[in-house]
Amino acid sequence: MQPPGLEANLGRMRFCPAFPVLLFAALPLLAGAQDGAVLDYRLKVRMYEDSVPEEGGFRLVASPALVTGNREQRPRMGAWRIEPEAGAAPAPAMLVRALGLCYFSGPAAQVVPLAQEIRIGGRRCRLWQVQTPPGMGAYAYLAEVAPNLLALAYLSATLPGGDPRSVEIHLAGLRLGPRACPAEEGTALLKTLQHWAARVPDPGPGQSEEVP
Repeated sequence: MQPPGLEANLGRMRFCPAFPVLLFAALPLLAGAQDGAVLDYRLKVRMYEDSVPEEGGFRLVASPALVTGNREQRPRMGAWRIEPEAGAAPAPAMLVRALGLCYFSGPAAQVVPLAQEIRIGGRRCRLWQVQTPPGMGAYAYLAEVAPNLLALAYLSATLPGGDPRSVEIHLAGLRLGPRACPAEEGTALLKTLQHWAARVPDPGPGQSEEVP
């Protein structure tokens, strides 16, 4: 089941304008990560004490695999980090949370391929859906940005109790280098969803779970 407004959000990704103003600011970043990947995200988070959501942008920078001189040792997966978007960065506390909301890895048991495709930065990507825990008002979709390499494309969640109260993230653009590979902790989103699932009240005997 797709959440209300999903097509509109995916449409924003398809027709999202470039960020020419940030191009020159991003040159040093691209020079250091040209073999890996740089993904631009838009973030909207609302905490329980806030009357309006906080909006901003960040970059997910994934480094290429670490290759050693030992021919018998397999290359290690790359690292990843979050960097604020110049002039539109969310609060530091939100940036810390953002890394746990991302996905940059190969397919996992909890994700299933869909027949749909989306266009991100001129690249056609197959869409995958994350199977969120039952009873959660959460929807997560991944884009296959390279063969067997999936990145978070869209996340929307409304949570009972605690912070955040709601969160929405969508992928606005990406740049992939020739050595882009899954991040070592690239399935962090799946762990976060399981953590959120523990906050969902048990419907109890004789009560049915509400399906969003």
